[in-house]
Amino acid sequence: MPNSFVRRTGWTTFVFLLLTLLPLYAAAEQEPPISFDWELAKLETAVSFTSPEDNRERNVTGLAILWLKPDQGWHAYSNQPGGTGMPTQVTATLQPDGDALPSLYPPGTATRDVFEPEKTVNIYKGATPVFIPLEKLPAPGSSIQASIRLLLCSDTSCWPVNITETLSGQNSSQPAPVQAETRAWWPSAAKLLGITKSLSLDQTEFSPSSFSPGLEVKTTAKAALFAFLAGLILNFMPCVLPVITLKLRSFIPAVGTDGKAQARLFRTHNLFFALGMLTYFLILAVIIAVTGMAWGEIFQQPMAVLVLTVIVFALSLSLFGLYDLPIIDLKAGHGTTRSHPHLESLFTGILATVLATPCSGPFLGGVLAWALIQPPVIIATVLTCIGLGMASPYLLMAAFPSLFRFLPRPGDWTVTLERLLGFLLLGTCVYLFALLPSELHISTLVLFWVVGLGAWAWGRWTGPNRPTAHRWAIRGTIMGGIVLACFILFAPAAVEDPWTDFSRAGFEESIGKRNLVVDFTADWCPNCKFLEKTVITATFMNSLQKKHDLQLLRVDLTRKNPVGSDLLKRLGSRSIPVLAIFSKDKPQQPLILRDLFTKNQLKEALVQTLKE
Repeated sequence: MPNSFVRRTGWTTFVFLLLTLLPLYAAAEQEPPISFDWELAKLETAVSFTSPEDNRERNVTGLAILWLKPDQGWHAYSNQPGGTGMPTQVTATLQPDGDALPSLYPPGTATRDVFEPEKTVNIYKGATPVFIPLEKLPAPGSSIQASIRLLLCSDTSCWPVNITETLSGQNSSQPAPVQAETRAWWPSAAKLLGITKSLSLDQTEFSPSSFSPGLEVKTTAKAALFAFLAGLILNFMPCVLPVITLKLRSFIPAVGTDGKAQARLFRTHNLFFALGMLTYFLILAVIIAVTGMAWGEIFQQPMAVLVLTVIVFALSLSLFGLYDLPIIDLKAGHGTTRSHPHLESLFTGILATVLATPCSGPFLGGVLAWALIQPPVIIATVLTCIGLGMASPYLLMAAFPSLFRFLPRPGDWTVTLERLLGFLLLGTCVYLFALLPSELHISTLVLFWVVGLGAWAWGRWTGPNRPTAHRWAIRGTIMGGIVLACFILFAPAAVEDPWTDFSRAGFEESIGKRNLVVDFTADWCPNCKFLEKTVITATFMNSLQKKHDLQLLRVDLTRKNPVGSDLLKRLGSRSIPVLAIFSKDKPQQPLILRDLFTKNQLKEALVQTLKE
């Protein structure tokens, strides 16, 4: 035997094998305890495969499978045998040309070696396929010749095998090639060929398991208990920043009332605050049961987030004393002068819970995973229990209003606290603002400005010393102005945006061939945004595009844009807005419109440049 084999197996094993094999060599007329079968398969789709032996890339369309079938009680070592043993090797050639074919071996089964138990080896036990990739199936008159070299071992002896097996080309007496992808051995062959099957999300069935199975929910009783605990814990989760401000409101004592009146107000506020929380969860249960929405899915709707952001911004302005709201007023110190104290507490509780919806905590995940796929009655029950858990601290304070005496006495500090809460609400605005798509940021900031102006006018001209008709006329005008601003800023486009993003390649391809209109803009340019909303709107530019056969290019200078900035400089400008009109007949003599302009001026400029 080769020296390498002696070194691999060890001298002790080598001597043992030599003594064992001598009787077998003497009995040369005996057949080795193994048989071989062939199988031919075709692939549904050709596969590119690079053989590690010769680094040759092959376009594989079929497979020849050589089955190694050791007799009962015998095994062969795999091609990568491990700590000891002789590797199984199959050297295949395509006859009569003699072209070498690669062989792909399965990894084998790891086990302790029979003769050296301290070593782990990989073996082939039972029927084992060796895959031979083919660029084309063997035709009549050709064959695949495989020289097989392996070592068979039992518990007591080993038998070296060196044999040649042949697979003849296809003929009428042979069965047709099987479809490889339908065979049980295909996953193993696909892995050896480097084929990775991607999973279809629509067709794949998953069997998830939980890291914390004790928190998983399977019954309504357990769901109700965990839901209550989850709602209670939501009050203390640090992620509930938007709610902290509104919760602190319930602890601000009213100024100018005696102890009993304060306790009564304290109880009433907490009752209606808790009722607001429960009301929200009941409404949410109906919505989820009817629409199938997921927990917190409302925050996937940009318009819903925008509405909440504006509401929180308006509430924060009220805490800075800019104005007073008639229904929801978060400021302390009003005592019994409030016109709608119950509605205020109710709506404050609803708003607090809406803002807490995106948060999660212990128990909640497992509860919702089970509950939201149950019938509507169970969904309503579980969500109500979450609401009860979240409202329980306030219900407890309402049940024991004497707790009010542990609150600090009213004074000037409440004004300071209001201002602090105002800043916390502004922080909430930042959080909600970050959830909005970037394309809505400029419009949202403009809306904040409009709301701020409206809040100032509300506080300035709608005080209690004004006549009722005057107050509500001003308030109606303010609300109408905010609604109009929302329509202008966020109304969906009626037509498709006609502008194309500027690129050097696109510009060079079109100049001199098309009439071009190039608009230089940026998100930080208010005049640019004003023009986009009032002059170069999608509807107006679409009509001009059809009339003059224009190609509209938009150069965005919001971020660094060397090509766009260079073109702007070459057009004699260093500031924006700028709109350039390039005639296809005189592309080197563009007409420039700077700063603000009107629709009529743009029409005249096009007529002047294009001379149509």
